[in-house]
Amino acid sequence: MKRIISIILCVALVLSFAGCSSHFTEEGLKVVAATAMGAGFHTAIPEDYSTAMKSGLYELLIDEKNSAIAAKDTTGKIWYALPTSENSKGSMLNLEVTDGSKWYKLNSQDNAVAFGNAKCVASDSAISIEYTFSDKATNPTFSIPVTLTLKLVDGVFVASVDASKIGVNSGWTIINVEILPTFGAVSSPEGEDFIVIPDGPGAMIDLSGAGETSYVLDTYGSDPLKTEDNLHPAVIGAFGLKAGSSAFAGIVTGGDAISKIKAETGALNTVGASFSYPTNENLSLSYKFISGSAATCSTLASMCREQLTRDGMLSTRIISAEDSLPVNITVNADKDNKFENTEDLISILKAKGINDINLRYDNIIKSYKVQSKMGKSEELESLRAYLSSQGFGFYPTVNFFDSNVATTNKLASNVVSFMKNAKKLGFEGYCIGDAGSELSSSSSTGRQEFAEGIFSQSITLSTNKNLMVDHGNLYTLKNANIVSGLPIFTSYEENDHYEATPFVQMILRGVVEYTGTYLNNVEDYDQALLRCLEYGAMPSYMLSLNEKDEKYYYENWSAKALNAYELFDKSMADLRSARMTDHKKIQKGLYLTEYNNETYIYVNFTGDTQHYNGLTIGPLTYLRVN
Repeated sequence: MKRIISIILCVALVLSFAGCSSHFTEEGLKVVAATAMGAGFHTAIPEDYSTAMKSGLYELLIDEKNSAIAAKDTTGKIWYALPTSENSKGSMLNLEVTDGSKWYKLNSQDNAVAFGNAKCVASDSAISIEYTFSDKATNPTFSIPVTLTLKLVDGVFVASVDASKIGVNSGWTIINVEILPTFGAVSSPEGEDFIVIPDGPGAMIDLSGAGETSYVLDTYGSDPLKTEDNLHPAVIGAFGLKAGSSAFAGIVTGGDAISKIKAETGALNTVGASFSYPTNENLSLSYKFISGSAATCSTLASMCREQLTRDGMLSTRIISAEDSLPVNITVNADKDNKFENTEDLISILKAKGINDINLRYDNIIKSYKVQSKMGKSEELESLRAYLSSQGFGFYPTVNFFDSNVATTNKLASNVVSFMKNAKKLGFEGYCIGDAGSELSSSSSTGRQEFAEGIFSQSITLSTNKNLMVDHGNLYTLKNANIVSGLPIFTSYEENDHYEATPFVQMILRGVVEYTGTYLNNVEDYDQALLRCLEYGAMPSYMLSLNEKDEKYYYENWSAKALNAYELFDKSMADLRSARMTDHKKIQKGLYLTEYNNETYIYVNFTGDTQHYNGLTIGPLTYLRVN
């Protein structure tokens, strides 16, 4: 109860400052940046560091003068939290605060260390750095104590801030916290150095030629209670960086629902996470290290999967091997696609030769009730029975953010009530709709708490049922069988130094199956089909019986859907349970995906025949090698 009251008070404070807006912006506020106190506070001097803690072959090093740390991995590689090149951007912790008229951007080095307001406290289990942020050394306008805690736990480096213990002066509100923003920063990249971020499927940033750029991704996408468009969502809070022969994987392990993944390239190349306020959460990042030939994007993805499984976010089960691979069909229930008509549609596809189908049926459930206007109950039962008799999957979509769902408590009670009422319908599965691609907050519950509520209710919804999730936000995936529409394209425009890579798919492959974008909803059908093959995604289409709807009318797509079914069934059916162990660009337009059963899929996106290691891959096609 105390926690809920605290959240309510924090939100009320934010609303009062923002003029009843549901979120902060800098518009109309005077932005005050920290005054740089000299590069010495921002730069790591290696000889100033000494060992403060050991855990196996890992060490935490500390520079008490600058109140900064470094992590030493098993190979002796030292990852500094401050850049080793002279740079005024290096810091351990960044804060943004406001009084409603001014917006202060603060960093630990200029607004705490430089004023003598930082203290390192080491114990057997952790290093705590106690900062007090202020705008000036004497007679400060505000003083904000924040403690950064650093640990080594089973070979994992953990950095965290307990937000409930941050002291805030009356009249001031914290807007944003950024933990270790320059950890592992690269100032002079080598030829194969990269950053990977979860933009769509993932994006590989080539540091050797990226230029001055920045990328910001909102973990779990937009908030339906806010008005701004979310152009750059991420389905998972994870990232990675390779520097020389070493690399690290970073995972947001606390406060993921209020986090953003941030990458910057140029004079200083960095990647990390920031956290929005208000919150009482424990904000934490976990880092895992790797060196040598294993320092690849695929290994970083594997390390992320291992951590997320250990944290209970992903299932430990393995997908069972099957003899065929289905086409996923989505039908939007309306006057043209009622229960009886939809059964006819699936029957037609079956008659044309598509012998394995998963049906996602949108809009038959609203406000947690089946829409009777879509047909009689016996017609719905006939559809369900037909799909079951054919061995087809049936996934009626359930949306969590109906108008009567504003709090975690209502969410839980509505899901339980729905499950009781739906029991007699005999559905063998459900599809989580809106919660898979966006995340709500409300006046009485924070975004993080709501995510935890959806995590719990997703498990309830999947008890003894099959579960599909739209888009695939991480907190919905614990018991999911299928992700519908897992992104296969980046939200930022690709170029020679910013290319899509199946980072997210490599995390999920073998744990949950997934489709890509609807193949009849893309600009280039052939390119999207090949991308699905490259990323190990099942083909999917949205279809309708309305012949005026040319984009989705089934007659316009049934032949292509059959071809895709036959193509993917032939090339991918026996790989349904396989993990993706590597993915690489072989040469321009030619990519290789490797699976753990020694299967290799080469995909040629160019209009020319390509040759590699004695292999010939035709234009706009693929080659499977065992």
